Amino acid sequence: MVANSALLLMMRSLSVAMLMLVQTRYFLIYIAGDMALYLLQKVLRGDFHYWLPIDGAVGLVLSLLARVIVKTIADFTGVIQFRHPGELGGLYWTVNMFMALVASFASLFVYFDSGGEAVAERTAWTLVGCMGGAWLITFGVFFLVMKKDYRRTFFSTMSGKRNSMNYFLMGADDQVKSEVLTINKHQWRQIRGEVKEWVLANWYRWVTAKPAWFTEAWVFKLPEDFIPDDEDQARLEEIRQRGRRRSSAGTALNAAIIQRLRTKRITRAELGGTTGATMSSVGATMSSTGATLDPVRVYPII
Repeated sequence: MVANSALLLMMRSLSVAMLMLVQTRYFLIYIAGDMALYLLQKVLRGDFHYWLPIDGAVGLVLSLLARVIVKTIADFTGVIQFRHPGELGGLYWTVNMFMALVASFASLFVYFDSGGEAVAERTAWTLVGCMGGAWLITFGVFFLVMKKDYRRTFFSTMSGKRNSMNYFLMGADDQVKSEVLTINKHQWRQIRGEVKEWVLANWYRWVTAKPAWFTEAWVFKLPEDFIPDDEDQARLEEIRQRGRRRSSAGTALNAAIIQRLRTKRITRAELGGTTGATMSSVGATMSSTGATLDPVRVYPII
């Protein structure tokens, strides 16, 4: 997939250069229109808010930045992990890739139709045609050799909020269901009542049993009305105060570990050698700072 990404990057870079040589505004109109279409469909699907649990105006700004950055990276490199429902989504990612190829050829047409002479027309068409063909071949081979269960993800229409709600709706146990509360509340507000009833109904059982996931960091994320009224409020406030202090210290480490996992820079030796040990090691490291890791957000490397 490195070759596939490199080919797309070269094609997109060439097409951008061609448009800017003709008229910079052509490039700006294309980029702005493409981005506006992407953001509009996110808004219409109720999927604009990014999964990071940050609310208010700051959350809106960060969601906008995250959406724009991810879309731009996907446009120029075709990172397949961005087909995740929480990012572009499977079907949108696939259509977006083929539209990127079409846009590359369209840019050449606009350039030469406008009288461009910086490069020989035949050479340019041959170069882009070869790169486009090579991209299709490398992606086709990759698609054929991957596990069959992964292929359908390239055509999935599942939204990010549906994926987030599925933690709770389809979770096999309390630990999986609890993950929904680590995600931006806008992504699961449709089932807020159900989640609240579940927490209230099981609160005292968890307090007694103390499952591994029922930590102060998790309790800190709960809305106040999710906790029984007769619970020790002084103790809860103490937990919230500690959670606020830890969250500021753990955010940087959390982001760094997720980034390293996504870029495969954490080696087996660093993490214990197996997948189970990997997640345990990361979890232990992050727990020491109060940071949390959402396992579904660490996209599988196919």
